[in-house]
Formats: sequence, structure tokens, C-alpha cells
Amino acid sequence: MQSSPKPFSYGAIMRHSVRGSFILMSVLVAGACSESALPGPAPAGPPPPGTQPPGTQTFTPSFISAASDAPAIANPVVSFYAKKGVDAEAFMYYRPRPGRTDSTVFVRFRVGKNALFTRPGGGAIAAGDSVLITITLADPVHLVIDMQPAGLRFTPTEPAELKLSYLEADDDLNHDGRVDAADTALESALAIWRREGSTSPWTKLASIVQIGTHEIEALVTGFTSYAVAY
Repeated sequence: MQSSPKPFSYGAIMRHSVRGSFILMSVLVAGACSESALPGPAPAGPPPPGTQPPGTQTFTPSFISAASDAPAIANPVVSFYAKKGVDAEAFMYYRPRPGRTDSTVFVRFRVGKNALFTRPGGGAIAAGDSVLITITLADPVHLVIDMQPAGLRFTPTEPAELKLSYLEADDDLNHDGRVDAADTALESALAIWRREGSTSPWTKLASIVQIGTHEIEALVTGFTSYAVAY
């Protein structure tokens, strides 16, 4: 997993294609949920009723781990303003490996111009209003990210888009001490999981795994914690 990843490409056609794929996957797996042990700290806060995302399954998640030789994250805290009516994107990067000038994008988060829906208190977000969003690497071992403000909601019909890279993760996905065919088989089972608060269960989101570039995509309807697991 040490080869340089392909750069992200986000044309309008691709976004519509990805969104269509998620709609199909949500129909196939909607309605289930999952609970598990929690690998890292995250802000507390009970999930509001009626916000459970579709495309979930009942598994105990096993979280990926950072490789022992993985570069450090160059910007473990990223803040940006999302404005209703304007497209916005944020990125979290690994530092380049020795002798290289390129770096791996760990997190790519996109908020479309119509994605902002309600503030944490439930108030509607009007056209032209802005919200400060902060992404923090909360657990560098299990690669858990925390996204604030907790309780921010995105439009169900046009949610935000999250892409996470596992290029710099440990190849031993099942943590059995060796890298073999079992780990290769698990790669296609990876998904993005979400947790609303520190005492809430982890929920598996309908995800698209791009094995060639070691990336996973999911649609996001609200905050706060996200991680890659199977």
C-alpha cells in the first residue's frame, strides 16, 4: 500500500454517479444498525430522532490501524466555512514520504451548495448563511476523525460527501500478525462507520470502496465521528 494514490477527481458527472450508487445500496441494506466497542474519544450527544442514515448493517466493526511506518498527518485539525449556496471542500493530508514531493489525501470532505440544512439547535440554515466546520484527527491509531459542530445536519436529498483514504493503513487488516489472502478479501468489505456520540453505537454507512486507489466514499447527513472498519 505504499504506491502513490491517484488524485481525487470530482466532476459533476462523477458526483451524480456516486450519488446514484448510494441510492441503490441504501435500498438493498436500509434499516439495520450496529453496536461495537469504541476505539477513540468523541464528543457526547444523543442522536436526534429520525436521523439514522440508511444503508446500515448489524456487525461488530473491526477498525483499521495506521501502519507503523505511516507518515504523520500534516494538518490534523482543519477548519473551514461552509456557506449555503456555495460549494466547499476541505482536505486533511499525510506528510510526504522521504524523497517524495507528493502526499496522500487522508480526508476529503465536500459540502455542496445545497447541502446545509439545520444548525445543531435545529434552526434552518438560510441561503447565504455560513457554518464553521472543523475536522480533527481524534484517534491517530484507528484513524478516527471528529467533525464539528455536533448536531449539524445536511439535506437528506443532497447530503455532504466524505472520502477517506486507507493507503497508509496497516496491510494486516484482520490483525492476525500476517498479511495474506484473508486481508485482501477483507478490503472489499471496508466501509465508513459513523458514531453520533461517545456512548452511541457505531453505524455502518453505505459506502463505495475504490480498491485501486485505496479510498472509501460515503454520503453524510450529520456529524460527529467517522472511521474506516469492516
